[in-house]
Amino acid sequence: MVNVEESRVRGTEYQVNGVGVAFSDGIVTGREVLTHSGNVPASEFQLILVRNGRTHLIGTDDEVDLDKEHGGMFRAFPSDRNYGFTVDEVAQTWGAVDMEVDEFLRIWPPRVGHHWVLERDDEPDTVLMTGGILSFGPEGVEDVVSRKDAHPETVIVTVVTTAGTYPAEGAKRYPTSTRIGDVLVEAARKLDIRDSSTWIVTVAGRDVNPAFTFSQAHLTGNIALEWGPREGGGGA
Repeated sequence: MVNVEESRVRGTEYQVNGVGVAFSDGIVTGREVLTHSGNVPASEFQLILVRNGRTHLIGTDDEVDLDKEHGGMFRAFPSDRNYGFTVDEVAQTWGAVDMEVDEFLRIWPPRVGHHWVLERDDEPDTVLMTGGILSFGPEGVEDVVSRKDAHPETVIVTVVTTAGTYPAEGAKRYPTSTRIGDVLVEAARKLDIRDSSTWIVTVAGRDVNPAFTFSQAHLTGNIALEWGPREGGGGA
């Protein structure tokens, strides 16, 4: 085990925003981490230590033992505030209002046979998927929970449009008895789509009747509803 004095003599390299930064001391302050990694002035940044599925806000005067925190990484954000949320009821913090789902999944890989989901009142579960974005704003993500991926009477749905993708975090889980048109109505409301009267919906290049349920349309598993004007045609 490396003691403090040895650590100070030989120095340590640690990841900051994905780049290895060499520190002459193994014991560093938050200000030293930010300054040595080019994130200056340090007072205008939020510094987060990520290790073993936990995130910690590091103040500019806080000391970090890099040997003790071996295997972790720092994330620095040009921001004047941090955002709190929970992962399976464990409090976490982040330095920006948005977080890529890909980064979330690197920090918190899902267990085999499970998905990370957002549970909201009166809404289907939102399943986190690669390519999505988590928002920690006023009406954004507060709690992320692990749920078994064992729902034979449901489908996992993403709506892809020229106005954006719904939901932003990944996909919604719906009963197979849900009418496809009802999902499109919700997507239009969230994406502020005003006129879709000439739009069509397709799955893997095949036209789908929005009056059908997912079961009636013989759609199962993970489904991407592509919704917009037909190629070569008009539309809003």
